[in-house]
Amino acid sequence: MTQTLATDAMTRSMTEVVDALHGSAFPAALVRLIQQQVAFDCALLLGVGQRPVYLYDNLHHQRALLFDRYLTRHFSQDPFMQALEQGLPAGVWTLAQVSRGRLDPEYRHHFYQATGWQEEVGLILPVRGGLTLMLFLGRLDKRSSLSRDELARLEALFPLVHSLCLQHWREEAALLAQSPMLPGGADLKATVEQAIASVGGASLTRRERQVAGLLLQGLDTEAIAGALGIGSGTVKNHRKHLYAKLHLRSRAELFRFFLNHLITAPAGTPP
Repeated sequence: MTQTLATDAMTRSMTEVVDALHGSAFPAALVRLIQQQVAFDCALLLGVGQRPVYLYDNLHHQRALLFDRYLTRHFSQDPFMQALEQGLPAGVWTLAQVSRGRLDPEYRHHFYQATGWQEEVGLILPVRGGLTLMLFLGRLDKRSSLSRDELARLEALFPLVHSLCLQHWREEAALLAQSPMLPGGADLKATVEQAIASVGGASLTRRERQVAGLLLQGLDTEAIAGALGIGSGTVKNHRKHLYAKLHLRSRAELFRFFLNHLITAPAGTPP
């Protein structure tokens, strides 16, 4: 009887995922499918090309850390990201496997421990040239580490998950977040202004955020210099520094970064 119920639940989850293909509900449905096999408290999905792009999360604990710290600076210290740069192949990987027991102390303190994650597994999902999806699955409590049986179930499910992702993200389209966080009735103008004021979070200085905000509003170097009462050379230096800190190379990438920030920034985030 128990096995029949589990099979029925799995079938419903698979049907839900297929029905959600090419729609905004797909990432959430995919995570629920995985959770039918192995219990996890939270999930984070990123698209990784030149830099990570947020696609989905179901975080309820310390969610602001994802946007204030991880996506602006600490992602480069993530052992999964480092392993991917070194050629980590598609598959299911545990934190212990990719870090080999060595975790950057700053990353451990400022992000990993701060989130409360006690266990982490990453699914590496290449979908096309220059784009790999990384699905992080985490546990918040101190239950036993991922068992061999649980890892085996994830590995058995991986080909299906990978195939579904290939179908969903096969088009050469810009990646944008698929879980809007704007509350109902929010004043769009105020929300955009707040997002402009807070873009880059704590990784940028106040002046760098001002320059970023004016760049996003379409001002050129001379106009920004006039608006802020500084020299054009100083503006160029601020622009260079903020691009470096956010791992960007152009204004186009800044706009894409801002769009994801606008969609995902928690309501009420102070500048």
